[in-house]
Amino acid sequence: MAEGSEGVGHLKNVSRAGLCVRSVDLPRPGVAIAIQFEQPSTGELVNLRGEVRWSSDRLGGDSSQARFGVLLHEPPPEFRDFFRWAMEQLEKEDGQV
Repeated sequence: MAEGSEGVGHLKNVSRAGLCVRSVDLPRPGVAIAIQFEQPSTGELVNLRGEVRWSSDRLGGDSSQARFGVLLHEPPPEFRDFFRWAMEQLEKEDGQV
């Protein structure tokens, strides 16, 4: 949810301080955003707030790869749990290569 509009996207890159979302709905850089997603390991809903920092629309990117970056404001404990889970999944994938 940004500027009163809802959109759907996919988390692509995640860090402790931010994330990248692939979506055809691109909010403008600088706007406040609320993001909600389901934690894969528990099914728990995670609610985040942040600021859109960049958009591929502003970078002239391919519309099929449209995405935007978010700087998170005070991520809740549920997000830290999700981040830890995501890193564990990455380590498992790296161990299988």
